[in-house]
Amino acid sequence: MTVATAKPEVFTRKASGLVRVMSPYSAFIYNILTMGLIFPWTYLWAPGALPGGNLFWGIILATIIEIPIAFTYVWLSTALPRSGGDYVFQSRVFGGGIAFTVVMSGFVIWILQWVALSGWLLAYLGFAPLFLGLGATLGNAALSNIGVWFTTSTGIIITSLLNGLAAMLLLTSGFKNYVKFQYVMWYGTLLAFATMLVVLFTASPAIFAERLDAFAIASGGAANFYQTAVDAARAAEINLNPPFSLLATLLVAPIAWTSLQWATYSVQQNGEIKDARSFKNQAFIIVGSLIVTGLLLAVLALALERAVGNEFLYVAGAGYWAGLEEATISGFWLWPNMIAVALSANPLIVLIIGVGYILNSFQIVNNCYIGMTRVMVAMSLDRLLPEWVSRVSEKLHTPVNAHLAYFLASIPVILVYNLWDQWAALTLGVTFACGYVFVITCLAGALLPYRAKELYEASPGAQYKLGNIPLITIMGLIGTLLGGIFVLMFMFYDVLGLTSSLAYTVVFGVLLVSAIWYFLAKSAQKSRGINVEYAFKEIPPE
Repeated sequence: MTVATAKPEVFTRKASGLVRVMSPYSAFIYNILTMGLIFPWTYLWAPGALPGGNLFWGIILATIIEIPIAFTYVWLSTALPRSGGDYVFQSRVFGGGIAFTVVMSGFVIWILQWVALSGWLLAYLGFAPLFLGLGATLGNAALSNIGVWFTTSTGIIITSLLNGLAAMLLLTSGFKNYVKFQYVMWYGTLLAFATMLVVLFTASPAIFAERLDAFAIASGGAANFYQTAVDAARAAEINLNPPFSLLATLLVAPIAWTSLQWATYSVQQNGEIKDARSFKNQAFIIVGSLIVTGLLLAVLALALERAVGNEFLYVAGAGYWAGLEEATISGFWLWPNMIAVALSANPLIVLIIGVGYILNSFQIVNNCYIGMTRVMVAMSLDRLLPEWVSRVSEKLHTPVNAHLAYFLASIPVILVYNLWDQWAALTLGVTFACGYVFVITCLAGALLPYRAKELYEASPGAQYKLGNIPLITIMGLIGTLLGGIFVLMFMFYDVLGLTSSLAYTVVFGVLLVSAIWYFLAKSAQKSRGINVEYAFKEIPPE
């Protein structure tokens, strides 16, 4: 006689509760805003740290290197169109131990740093230039003083906390409300970016010097600012006319990757994207957004160099990288949007650029919450986080508990980020930490046809092969190699800023905590008679 055995219930429930309210176009927009047309580091960090590097070609190189990574995510998304993205991909190929440790450490914990950073972007690149620019163009010292306040730790902390709270309230009101408001952020950002390009491309170094001096005086800075900054840079023995360096140009690429690595971020909410199983849609969402953003950032590099001249690009870089005080206006670094504001001398243009940067900054904290709450829901469905984390409001179709938990977790990080200088130096540790998540996911993609054969063969991407080798394997291995090189550079190359004892301690400490967390969660479930390993052999509930 055959005895029937009941299949163990592997998930906390049979449906995630999430609904598909985001169109492919909305997801495409989401990725572009997440990559951030406003992210400024390449334009000051690279000239300061890598003299002789060409910004345009460094950004293009980073875009090309990201393409095989992006395509690997396309294949994985069509095979596993579920929310939780990287965690789901990795756990269904490698199992829970690797996936939970890698994604919890590199994403869920480290992206709290991005929540803090988004507040800094909102205050320092959004509100501060807006009020400084309006103060200068309208001759209103009070507005300029407000702009300066947004650059202080108090101003940034208050802005960051309100920024996070506003995002949480928007997202807990229903994901469809975010999707609607995203169009406002998208068109506002596009208008600001286009306006900035027009201002920069129609300027010249001669006009720039004159208008920068006028802007500096109106903003409380020193008279004859331009020449003073140039002289100070030369006195500091900074080469303002370095010859072209191929090596420096190559090293611009990992800096540009701080933006472009986010081309794949929409996969975290795959379960809320319409027709997410379509290869064509995913290619448009992920690869398309990457190419568009890479080209726009490269064009901005050309526009900036045309407006200020190659020499002053190194002066501005020295203000950021070498801490040259004379190359800052009231302590404010000369980011591309600030330069455009100074050049325009027009309050309407200042307003357009300022509002656009504010909107894109606000989107960043939203994408932090959206992506990480979906990962937390997936982990909870697999019984590795408490069950209440995965609860989704039946009325609003949003994980309210996860949003609240992530907002509360971000508060101490915001405070530490703005009150402890050493911690702020770890800002782009996020690029490294999230980078190793992307690399491990690429490796999961390469092995998907072999370690999850049935899942792969049932996917739309299984038809694409080179001879007998699945293209996802080829792309995944290339992405693993190239992304791995970038990640190692952040760990061992001083210019990329993650080589301090504090950085190593935090990076490996977070990994250790995440690994211990997994084994404790697994053991706790085992004591209840539940083997969480069964979950990793199944497709997560939709």
